[in-house]
Amino acid sequence: MKKILLSLVVTAFMFSAGFCEELVDKTLAVVNGEPLMSSEFEKLFEPIVQQYRVMTPVSEQSDARLNELREQILEQKIDQMILMQQAKKEKIKVQKRELDEAIRMVKSRFPDEASFKNELEKESLTQAEFEKRIEEQMMAQKLIEKEMKNNVKKPTEKEIKKFYDNVSLKMKGQNLGLKKEDEEMLDSVAKLLKRMSADQVRISQIYIKCPADATQTEKIVAQGKADDVKKALAKGERFEDLAEKYSDDALLRQRRGDMGFVVKGDLDKRLEQKAFGMTVGQYTKEPVKTNSGYHFIRVKESRAGTIFNYDDVKNDLAEVLYRQNGQKLYEKWVSGLRAKANIKINK
Repeated sequence: MKKILLSLVVTAFMFSAGFCEELVDKTLAVVNGEPLMSSEFEKLFEPIVQQYRVMTPVSEQSDARLNELREQILEQKIDQMILMQQAKKEKIKVQKRELDEAIRMVKSRFPDEASFKNELEKESLTQAEFEKRIEEQMMAQKLIEKEMKNNVKKPTEKEIKKFYDNVSLKMKGQNLGLKKEDEEMLDSVAKLLKRMSADQVRISQIYIKCPADATQTEKIVAQGKADDVKKALAKGERFEDLAEKYSDDALLRQRRGDMGFVVKGDLDKRLEQKAFGMTVGQYTKEPVKTNSGYHFIRVKESRAGTIFNYDDVKNDLAEVLYRQNGQKLYEKWVSGLRAKANIKINK
């Protein structure tokens, strides 16, 4: 629980750290008499917008989706304010050693003290204001833990078995006609178990970027690199060394080509055919061309698919149900707090 608490504190701080233009400040919302200023909200929202623009294809981006995202983040911020207010009302305290550890965790995300202080300056925060923000986040989390402890219902054996039966049906592609959130939960668990039980191979990859829209010069350079890798492999040079040297993907270079275990459906069909058609230790002597570039792959390990039964996954499914019960209890509790709160949003 302590690790979860610290990760939430770190996430809250990192989300609030960002660049935003100077705006004419105004009151965006008032929650039980406490104002939420537009400048404070924009500091929270701007890095999320940047992530949205990076992760979402341009064709799927729209003003409507951005406005919807803004509304979601605003509602979450209001919930956060209500929780902090309730924590103060119940006189929730944070021990100095807990606060010091949380601050240390945040600082560890920066390369040095100077970088950390520079971020505070960008946020226009003093050290004292920063520590107060972290303390309030921790107070709210302690309040949640206090409310949830001993109140979350543990699933019964009957409920776990029923969940298992439903997951099994989901793995066969059946729609059970349940509530949307319950169907989505079953879908995610079914996909995970299906993945765990499927044939798997662990592969390494040397990736040379050459997209379909590359210029002629870029295509010639990429082809030359692929030829260099092919010759080096033929000479007996280590696959991992070549992945670190030639891969155009930073993470692949860092991991010396290791992509971990994959199952059918994870890879481009051309790569998948090669990966699952080779034995451990084999690699592609000719590059595999896809729409993104050239790929050399090597099979490092192989795991045959397994058939699991109820006893194999019983404890894991019980944990999933327990967490789901906790989430439902949390949402009901926060809704109750919101119902009692005086909230005014200035559109």
